[in-house]
Amino acid sequence: MRFKIDFKLQGEAPFSIPVNYQSEFFAWIHKMLHFQSDAFRKFLEEKKFLDANGEYKLFTFSDVVFAPHKVVDDRLIVENDYASMILSFYAQDDIEPHVMATFNNQEFKIGDARGKVSVKIDKITSLEVPDFGKLKKVVFTSLSPMLIGEPGNNNYINPDQKGFDKIFFKNLMFKYANLVKYLPSGPGNGLSGLNDLQFRLMGKPKAKHVKIKTDTPHQKSVKGYMFDFEIKAPEELLKIGYNAGFGDLNHLGFGCCELKK
Repeated sequence: MRFKIDFKLQGEAPFSIPVNYQSEFFAWIHKMLHFQSDAFRKFLEEKKFLDANGEYKLFTFSDVVFAPHKVVDDRLIVENDYASMILSFYAQDDIEPHVMATFNNQEFKIGDARGKVSVKIDKITSLEVPDFGKLKKVVFTSLSPMLIGEPGNNNYINPDQKGFDKIFFKNLMFKYANLVKYLPSGPGNGLSGLNDLQFRLMGKPKAKHVKIKTDTPHQKSVKGYMFDFEIKAPEELLKIGYNAGFGDLNHLGFGCCELKK
C-alpha cells in the first residue's frame, strides 16, 4: 500500500537543502515506524513484519519532488515551500490507520552543518493499488534510482548491460521467497508463468549517484539508474516490486517505481 505525502518547508524561501537528502528521510521514516507509536510497533510485531534484528524494511520511497528549484554545487535551492514524496509499504490495507495516525502533522529537520530546514507534513493521501491481475504486461517508470546487482555484490549494473534481466528477476524471486509467508493466499501455492518472464528496457537509463549513510563513518556513494521498463511476470511478483521496491536497498529509498501513464 502506498501514500502520497505533501510537505511544507518551514521558514522563508529560498531554502537550501543538501542534494543527498535520502538518508535523512530514511532516518525520519525509520523513527516513525519504530519509535513514534507503540501501537504501530505492536502492529508490525503482530504481523511478523520485523526481521531478525527487529527492523521493518518492507517499504520504499520515491525521490522527493521539490517545488521549482536549481542545483548549485551540492545544494538544492528550492524556490517555495512545497515538496512531496511517495511512501510505499508491502502490507495490507490494515496498515493505513497506523500510517495516518503516526505520520500526520509530524515535523522534522533535514540538512547538515551548513544549515537545516524544518519540514512539516501537510497532508497524507492513500493511493489506489493497481489491479495487476488484469494486466498482462506492465510498464513502470522509476521514481527513485534502482540498484540491481548479484546478492552480496555492491557493484550495481546498468539496465542496458547483458544479463540485467536475469538478475532483475532473480532479485524479485528472492524477495518472493522471503515474503511468501505474508501473502494473503498463504505459502505453498507457487507461482505460475515463470517460464514466460519478460523484461524490456525502454529508452536510455539515466545514472544517478547518491551518497547514503551521510554524516556517518559508513558513508558511501552508490550509482543507481532511473529508467522506464516493461515487464511480464506473475501478479504477486508485480505487487512485491510495486509495493516493496525493485532491486536492492529499497528501505533507503531505492527502486520505487510507478505505472507509466
